[in-house]
Amino acid sequence: MPHLLQTTADVITLECASTGGRDLPLLAKYRTAKKIAIGVVNHSTAAVEPPEGVADLIRRALEYVPPERLILSSDCGFGREGLSRRIAFYKAVAINLGANIVRRELKLPEVDIPAADPRYTFSG
Repeated sequence: MPHLLQTTADVITLECASTGGRDLPLLAKYRTAKKIAIGVVNHSTAAVEPPEGVADLIRRALEYVPPERLILSSDCGFGREGLSRRIAFYKAVAINLGANIVRRELKLPEVDIPAADPRYTFSG
């Protein structure tokens, strides 16, 4: 971690979905003003994370990173493990739904997520 923080990068990314956020406590030991991106969905499984699980990881990260420096992401890109576009789409929606759960708790404005609006779903 100290070597990463010495780089000129603006953002440091931690894979947290596949690790349960085990690296997050390092941010208490090594303080930084950099932005921290955390993976809140796992790129290597086709199971779509529930928004509540995403929110749990966000809450854990907020113990170490202020909201204005926290960026939400997938653990890695979606293409490497051969995820279908549909699964990647649902995982991206889960990121936003989880973020809205935490925004609501922090009394911050929520983001409209048309992809999660039942008015726009197809029924067979």
